[in-house]
Amino acid sequence: MPFSWAPMWHFNRPRGFKASNLLRGIAVWLTLSLTPLSGAEPPTDLSDSVVRGKRLYEQSCLLCHGKTGQGDGPDAFYLGAYSAPRPRDFTEAEFKFRSTPSGQLPTDADLFETITRGIPGYMPSFRGLPETARWDIVVYVKSFSSLYQEAESPPIVLPPGPLPATGESVNRGRKLYDMLDCAKCHGPQSMQPGGLYDQGELRDRRGLPLLPPDFSHPSSFKNGHRPQDIAQSILTGLDGTPMASFEEALSPHPEDIWHLVNYLLSLSRSP
Repeated sequence: MPFSWAPMWHFNRPRGFKASNLLRGIAVWLTLSLTPLSGAEPPTDLSDSVVRGKRLYEQSCLLCHGKTGQGDGPDAFYLGAYSAPRPRDFTEAEFKFRSTPSGQLPTDADLFETITRGIPGYMPSFRGLPETARWDIVVYVKSFSSLYQEAESPPIVLPPGPLPATGESVNRGRKLYDMLDCAKCHGPQSMQPGGLYDQGELRDRRGLPLLPPDFSHPSSFKNGHRPQDIAQSILTGLDGTPMASFEEALSPHPEDIWHLVNYLLSLSRSP
């Protein structure tokens, strides 16, 4: 029977919401996110995937993403009535969580991974669905935009790593954080918003205000808190938000990405 997860996961919560439900949901997500995804490739026979995917979408996704995939489902209001993030508009084919360069479409594996893992605080994990069902949803989501008729872009390849989180590496990462001017959005201590947020200039493409993540809490990393997840977000950027790609800025020394990641992760560790 169809079930709406949205009221359990949003932060702009309605009356009667229990914080304990949210905390339990985040704990489940953190546990699941440590488990490697088992499905890397879609099944070879996708002839009926759109039909099956449509049925699954209407059962599990429509309440947030809407019947036409525009992110305007009946539960979308509760996820972020006046602030970002809102449910993704699939007709725009613009996704934050990708392994591809900024401005490019995500790969099928990227969409599969997001569906499988979910997004902490906003979208539940659908790992409980069979892999074939998740691939069917990927195929149906792509049917909302004609842009998916284009060839799939190759993903950005992460440099060898991660590197050990030594004191030297963390210090190097702290210097990179300052050099890349990350404090403008994330604050000087990486744990509270920076000046652009205070000035009301941090907004998504829809004009909704954005709150930068608190890096002292692993659940703030909506694309996953593993080193490779954080590195991917930094290198690809989060399309539709002020978070740009830093691939070019880090290209002279590609290994620097791991120093920056080590610094960010050090903020959530006990001294």
